[in-house]
Amino acid sequence: MSSASRRKVLLMGKSGSGKTSMRSVIFSNYTAKDTRRLGATIDVEQSAVRLLGSLVLNLWDCGGQDAFLDNYLVAQRDTIFTNVAVLIYVFDITSSEWEKDVHYFEDNLQALRENSADAGIWVLINKMDLVDKEDPKRLMYAERRAEILAMNERLSAGVDNAGPCRIFPTSIWDESLYKAWSSVIHYLIPNIKLITEHLTYFRDLIKAAEVAVFEGETFLVMAKSGSPLDAAEVELDAWESERGVGRLDRQRFEKVSEIIKSFRRTCQRTGEQFLGFEADFDGCVVVLEPLTRNTFMLVITTDPRLSEYATADRETGPADTHPQPPPWSSTTLRRARSTLSRSA
Repeated sequence: MSSASRRKVLLMGKSGSGKTSMRSVIFSNYTAKDTRRLGATIDVEQSAVRLLGSLVLNLWDCGGQDAFLDNYLVAQRDTIFTNVAVLIYVFDITSSEWEKDVHYFEDNLQALRENSADAGIWVLINKMDLVDKEDPKRLMYAERRAEILAMNERLSAGVDNAGPCRIFPTSIWDESLYKAWSSVIHYLIPNIKLITEHLTYFRDLIKAAEVAVFEGETFLVMAKSGSPLDAAEVELDAWESERGVGRLDRQRFEKVSEIIKSFRRTCQRTGEQFLGFEADFDGCVVVLEPLTRNTFMLVITTDPRLSEYATADRETGPADTHPQPPPWSSTTLRRARSTLSRSA
């Protein structure tokens, strides 16, 4: 991505659904508690968010009051829904007006398919933290999801190159928000296939179990080696299956996103600079460090020599007492990382 690549992203939904709160958590480093002081969005708030240095999101946060929603669909229809890359539509799971909410969504979806047929649709069913596990609203999530998918299929019938429709349960109070927005960023990156190929090459070269790249500001995961980000265990490649990737936490990337953003806020308050981290767990080693000015790379390996060699390198003592390095050369690693940096 040598030149600026701009993507128009609509953020829509009824007033109070949590649109501006999630935008502030992801892009402005707000905590969930900080969002309580945010007011309602009036009309449309536009902002340009630069990711990866050359990918620019033109984010249109559209106010959700009834008068504004009607205006988008009539007077501003062509302005709002033209040249859209992704529509992110937010539902409030606690709303008592589901029929009215879904009616507005249907109108927006129809306008989108008429003006930006190939746009992706991300539906976030938000505030899942506010309902108990046995609450009927939570139990109806699967039903709501099926209803939305059926509606999209009906309105997309006969539309050439209709974009995908993805649905996520979310809350600003846990890592689910990062999973949903990471999926959006992953979809918008134009050379994502090349990045994935280079990550897989790098993983195989250093004999790691998994390698992933995170965007440096939002800390959303962009891509990972091997299988797709949300792949089921049966979709893992042979390398991943052999190294037990299927047994890793399926929410590991969004949990890393949430933890690192929280830790970086602590570093900012204390005047420290976040440079990365290493962690040695039972059976695996996790290393996170900068890859480019705009990205961080996460490496998960089951080779214990990585931890032993890194620890010995920080200790003083005769060189001949240090363990042997893992079986890869620093020259080869630098060459592979250089290739990765250019693709990212």
